[in-house]
Amino acid sequence: MARSNSLLSLAAASVALLCLTTGPLSFLVPQFCKQAQTTLLSPASASTQGFYANATLQNTLPLQPHWAIASALLAALATRKLNKVGRAAQAKKQKPLRDQVAPENADAVREDRKKGSKNVKGGSKMQRFFSVRNRKFWDFTVWPRTYFKRVWEKKDWMYAVIFGIIHAGAFMAPWYFSWDAFAVFFCGYVITGLGITLSYHRQLAHLSFKTPKVVEYILAYCGALAMQSHPINWVSSHRHHHGATDTANDVHSPKDGFWWSHAGWLLDQKGTWMRVDRSNVDDLSKQWYYRFLQKTYPLHAIVLPIVGLYCWGGLPYVLWGFFARVVWTWHVTWAVNSVSHVWGFQDWNTGDISMNNWLIGILAFGEGWHNNHHAFETSCRHGLKWWQVDVTWYIIKLLETVGIASDLKYPTQAKMKKLSWDSDEAASAAIA
Repeated sequence: MARSNSLLSLAAASVALLCLTTGPLSFLVPQFCKQAQTTLLSPASASTQGFYANATLQNTLPLQPHWAIASALLAALATRKLNKVGRAAQAKKQKPLRDQVAPENADAVREDRKKGSKNVKGGSKMQRFFSVRNRKFWDFTVWPRTYFKRVWEKKDWMYAVIFGIIHAGAFMAPWYFSWDAFAVFFCGYVITGLGITLSYHRQLAHLSFKTPKVVEYILAYCGALAMQSHPINWVSSHRHHHGATDTANDVHSPKDGFWWSHAGWLLDQKGTWMRVDRSNVDDLSKQWYYRFLQKTYPLHAIVLPIVGLYCWGGLPYVLWGFFARVVWTWHVTWAVNSVSHVWGFQDWNTGDISMNNWLIGILAFGEGWHNNHHAFETSCRHGLKWWQVDVTWYIIKLLETVGIASDLKYPTQAKMKKLSWDSDEAASAAIA
């Protein structure tokens, strides 16, 4: 509960920051703040102090509270979070569950669900768009879980509120558009997106290459800024996904509904019961740095980015550099779980419905070549053919060239031949 309350407080602080920095709501600021700014910016005061050359500078700064007010508010909430983390650490720890079985109320049996079986809307039509030869690898039949009419746990509500606030902030961004704010958005998308694909996914979850620890930790911090949870939680969930891909025990299979695989699984703690077991991520849990990020995650993912962006460029930078950037990166990442498990094509017989999807391959820096990835999970390269754009692999190769990355893993010819639908194509695929 301490963690839930602190996250809600941080989310509420983000809204407070928007309110305090928006002109129509500036009445929420104590009057003396406005009077102080007016005095400092008045022509008489400027000439007396020698700060300004003329009175026209009176209008160069908006009458809004100083950024220190918002910074102090968020810093106070961060301190509150850290204090609660410290108290929680002293409490009795719950031992991770192992060898779990699905609870009776987890909708574990697909055929017994209330909604029955349904077809993915637009399944066949969208397949034409994503597969040039319009090949079909499954019948688009799903068994959707109960998304909304169920018992919601407190953590489900917490995540729903946070998602709503972040999306509301992103919705406001177009009204504060500027090219420099958009540049901040794009740079943030590249940095945090690659933090997820290169660090969280390929290096930490699948150990597909190695770097010095300091580089590993820097890359992981870039992933933490994406606001997709700390590395221990993210990697554990992803390893659970690969351990039961598209079965009833998968964390986010589209066979449980398209919305479920995209974002619904994040709002249902009971439906993702397997995520309680983090014994599959002991390699990260043993490292102090990842435990530190776990305990202080809201500070790094929410507080510091908002305060830093506000100090740098005001409200437009916050809306574009944080809210819009987080939402965009969320949906691109989530589309790997949903779109890339529904539409596209397969070169490899993986026994699941993972697909190579060219659009997600571009937007997610190579993660959309998902059938390739499920066939060769530990490979640092996902785009196995020259035309399969894989920006993440290009950067890994660059790191190897300058001596930073090592022990890069690729598919073996034997496994490629074993899994290929077409052995001739497999033999001609590039692996280095």
